[in-house]
Amino acid sequence: MKRYNRRNFLKKSLITVAGAVAVSSLDMPTWAAGGDYKALVCILLEGGADSINMVVPRDGMAYSDYANIRADQALRQESLLDLVSTTYGFHPRMNRMQQLYNRGNLAVVANVGMLNEPISHAQIRNANETGEQIPNLPDQLFSHNSQRDLWMLAGNSSKGWAAIAADESGKGNLVNISVGGRNLMQRGGQHKQFVINDAIYAFDDFYRVRPEDTSVGEAYRDLLAKEQAHHNKLVAMFAKTRLEEIDLLNRLSGVMEEPVTRFDRGVHEQGKSLGEQLELITRIIKAKLDGRDEGAFPNRQIFFVNYHGWDTHNEPLLDEPESNNGAHKVDYLDKSIGTFHDVMNRLGVFDQVTTFTISDFGRTVTSNGNGTDHGWGGHAYAAGGAVRGGIYGTMPEIKLGSPDMWGNVIVPTTSVEQYLAPLVSWWSDGAVDPATVFPNLNRFDGRLAFIS
Repeated sequence: MKRYNRRNFLKKSLITVAGAVAVSSLDMPTWAAGGDYKALVCILLEGGADSINMVVPRDGMAYSDYANIRADQALRQESLLDLVSTTYGFHPRMNRMQQLYNRGNLAVVANVGMLNEPISHAQIRNANETGEQIPNLPDQLFSHNSQRDLWMLAGNSSKGWAAIAADESGKGNLVNISVGGRNLMQRGGQHKQFVINDAIYAFDDFYRVRPEDTSVGEAYRDLLAKEQAHHNKLVAMFAKTRLEEIDLLNRLSGVMEEPVTRFDRGVHEQGKSLGEQLELITRIIKAKLDGRDEGAFPNRQIFFVNYHGWDTHNEPLLDEPESNNGAHKVDYLDKSIGTFHDVMNRLGVFDQVTTFTISDFGRTVTSNGNGTDHGWGGHAYAAGGAVRGGIYGTMPEIKLGSPDMWGNVIVPTTSVEQYLAPLVSWWSDGAVDPATVFPNLNRFDGRLAFIS
């Protein structure tokens, strides 16, 4: 396997930057289908996405009710994008997602949120009339960190649901790969999540000193080899684990070629942009399909992506070019998902790779004067060749006095477990029982068949 030292890597990087151009879909070759390969790509809309303005009622009284209660947060009715066989429309910046939906490759999973048990209209009405809380609420309901953690644990006490799914699948190492930083969803399993920020470097490139042909890597490995027999079990375990990590880095160094196509880097992005993260995933998948990894990557993988900046207290998801609003968030999500699935199609694995979104929570139905505040239920999106297009679950009524609203927040009608369980079943070809991954699943009736 080809390995790169620091000099070669920097030289190659400079050449790449100097010659980087966008490649149109017409210029891209088509690779052979990926056989038994399947992957899930989880996109976290960090901060709480205002999905009420991403899927909007288009017709008659339903739109009037929406516009009345949303006030300055409402989208213009004529701007909404048509969706087949439904009276709802997408945000005007969701053109690529509209195309996926209308050809049956994108599903809206309606009104998803953290629930300990189903909540009835009677319980919501009683809470609104008496001022009492709804019983058995999730912990720290409107807290970003707490709700993200609960989404990623999905009813488990200490292990992320993706880590459990990986263990249950028996696929071993490198199932869970994060390009968006460490996360609880992939933590706690038999194998660590593998966090990648850019290319995968050989171990010796980290320990090279001046002059460049001098390396302390060999001495470091020798020291670790001896420490595996240390009387202190913690020291011995660290040495063993570190040697395994070094071996993995050396095996995978240089396996990823340049991207099939360049992704848009977006605007006003925090940290590594969504496009950069998705582009990196395409490089990993292509390395797997081409066999450049020499079998290191398993044929089942779960990727984690973090798209920051969705806490829109002061940046509403409108579509008014003359104003400073958050439409660029929706626009960039839409373009990035569209480009990603274009590449999957070119790689021959459009049917075998499914993207899906999660978010801390939805937003308030009413305006705070500048944007929206922390809410509860919100819509999620799954896309790919295996997805059955449509709206799944129950869309809430967005209006004054809605039976689905507790105060000014929407109460979820679909649990996190109900949303994630079909994804795990599809990913594992039914080999992993969702009930082992999501211990609270049996509390909720009904299964969502949005993926085949």
